[in-house]
Parts: sequence; C-alpha cells; structure tokens
Amino acid sequence: MRTKKAKKMMDHLIYKIESLLYAIKEERDFLSKVEAEYERELEALKAKYYPEIEKRKNTLKNLEQELEKFAKANAGKLFQDGDIVETSIGRIIREIKVAVKRARGVLEKLEQLGWDEAIIIQKKVNWDVLETWPEEKLIACGTERVTKVKITYELYGEEDGNR
Repeated sequence: MRTKKAKKMMDHLIYKIESLLYAIKEERDFLSKVEAEYERELEALKAKYYPEIEKRKNTLKNLEQELEKFAKANAGKLFQDGDIVETSIGRIIREIKVAVKRARGVLEKLEQLGWDEAIIIQKKVNWDVLETWPEEKLIACGTERVTKVKITYELYGEEDGNR
C-alpha cells in the first residue's frame, strides 16, 4: 500500500504526463488541420498551373533540341572562327570532349577479363545477421549489444497508434 506522500508524488507525475499528452494531442490535431488545408490549396494551385507549366517546359525542351540540332548541322559555318558564336540575344557555345561510351555488357566483359580495378564493389554490414550473433563474436568484430530504452505514447481515440 502506498503512503500518502508516494500517492501524491505519483498523482503529480501522472498529472504532468497527462498535461504533456494533452498538449501533444492538441498540437497534432492543429497540425493535421493545417496540413489538410495546405494539401487542398496546393492541389488547387497544381490543377490551375500544372497544364501551363508542363506545356511551357515541353516547348522549351523542343526549342533547345531544335537549337542544338541546327547548330550541329551548321557547325562548319557557325564555328569556323571559334567555339563561341555571339548574337544580339545571347550566344551558343560548342564544347567538344572525348568520353567513354557507356555500352551494354561492359561489366560482364570486365569481370571475364579480370580487370577488377574498373569495377566498383560496394560492401556494407548486414546488421540483421549481427543481431543473431553471440557476444564473443560481436566483441571480436568491434561492437557490442546494448540495451536501448524508448518511450512511446498512445493518445486515446486515434487510429495511427504510437508515436
């Protein structure tokens, strides 16, 4: 049986926890309302502007492709004096570089030839396996098992459970 002092202390602790849980619940409810309004307004903005934005992006992409195609087709005349052609509105710049073509099947051929220096092998720890190991093996590889304490909470009347 608890003493009056112990009961009073426990009541104080429960009161503090209830106060915090109530504040969390209120803040989460308000956040949910604000997020819902934000999503509604965002969807309305997307519906209003998305078609025009996509149309403009597509037109811009086509114009840029047309410019590049035209410049490449007329490169002999355009770039006879250098790699930059100035106009009253802007300029076009020709950049020439030699690069290795990314062809299919190169990885397999590199492996067959034993040219491993050109192959990236990514290694990482399989922590799920280490979780099953005894303490001696964990210590041997430089780690250990520790106890972690996590406090979660539930607000009554909510479907999404713990936080």
